[in-house]
Amino acid sequence: MQKFYIFSLFIAGALFFSCEKQNILTPGVWRATLQTEHAVEIPFTFDLQLSPSDTIIHIITGSDRYKVTDIRMVGDSMFINLPLFSAKFSLLLKNGTLQGQFIRSSYMMPVSMIPGEADRFKVKKGDLSQAVGRWLITLNTQSGTREIIGEFEEHDEKVTGSFLTPTGDYRFFEGTVGPNNQLMLSSFDGSFVRLFTADINGDRLEHIKMYSGSNTLEEGAGVKSPDAELPDAYSVTGLKKGYKTLGFSFPNLQGEPVSLKDERFKNKVVIVQISGSWCPNCLDESRFLMEMYHKYAPAIDMVCLAFERYTTFEEAKQEAMRLANTAGITYNVLITAHSTSQVQTALPELDNFRAFPTTIIVDKKGEVRQIHSGFSGPGTGIHYRNYVKVFETFIAELLAE
Repeated sequence: MQKFYIFSLFIAGALFFSCEKQNILTPGVWRATLQTEHAVEIPFTFDLQLSPSDTIIHIITGSDRYKVTDIRMVGDSMFINLPLFSAKFSLLLKNGTLQGQFIRSSYMMPVSMIPGEADRFKVKKGDLSQAVGRWLITLNTQSGTREIIGEFEEHDEKVTGSFLTPTGDYRFFEGTVGPNNQLMLSSFDGSFVRLFTADINGDRLEHIKMYSGSNTLEEGAGVKSPDAELPDAYSVTGLKKGYKTLGFSFPNLQGEPVSLKDERFKNKVVIVQISGSWCPNCLDESRFLMEMYHKYAPAIDMVCLAFERYTTFEEAKQEAMRLANTAGITYNVLITAHSTSQVQTALPELDNFRAFPTTIIVDKKGEVRQIHSGFSGPGTGIHYRNYVKVFETFIAELLAE
């Protein structure tokens, strides 16, 4: 009887030790799935890095790596605050996996995270080349229809790309083509939470479904269209009649007033960025502008006008600093103390403001020479590369004047 009792304790102890051993965080690539109210899973992957002093996550989408460092463990609970977009995870470590909720201000989504799974979509790959190219897509909405452009490439046995709209792109997507010619792409950055599926039938996309957030579903169809273009982003917003420049004066993060009349901007080309920390495309544009800043400074200068969801200086400052820190902005960030719907009040010279971000290029004389609505970031492939060429060509022309 005593031998049986000792043997039983040994087995129980071994099982307990085994369970405890399994219930640990595993470094490396994880696969996560967010569940919509349509019982559809939106997958993404991330790389978990562990050290005695720090825990870091990089959300992976194609070539993009979105770094997350605000991670806290309390017992078996993990709390992850994303750098931007007021997005976070509340998770429980259970049998080596993480289960819980993805939380935004307006909704929550159940999430499951499993270590050691690098494939975003767990299907046998078909012919990925079928998806490559430019697609004109029509989506049905509650108010009618809308057109967007899908631009997809094939890299490292994956389909990557993005969707372009008149106000900006949907950032980075990654996916595959299944054995039944079904295109599957997903995106996650804390703000954009999307799944796109469609059946490829030659030069047509059929049975399109675009899931966004927890409960939005748009359906439609598409056709391959190499010449598809959006409305000219340089003709959307302009200056009202009689205006040639911008007369704003807003405080920077140190509370010091800044205007285009300041000595530091004299005889320089100045890029004025209308932006906000809540805007995913603004993050991509800020990173691009920092590249241009390093390349052309001190001949050029830049100013970011932050329109946040808080109108008090201190609250708006804290939000704007999130974008500045994440994008590595070193040029002036100004706190407008206006909400996202008050751009025309803050900048009365503008006519027909439509998109965040909007980029205004001012010449050496202080006169506005170009206004570009929206931003097509690196996820859009050739569209982004073309924009960079046009931007740099125009900057060179202004610098030569």
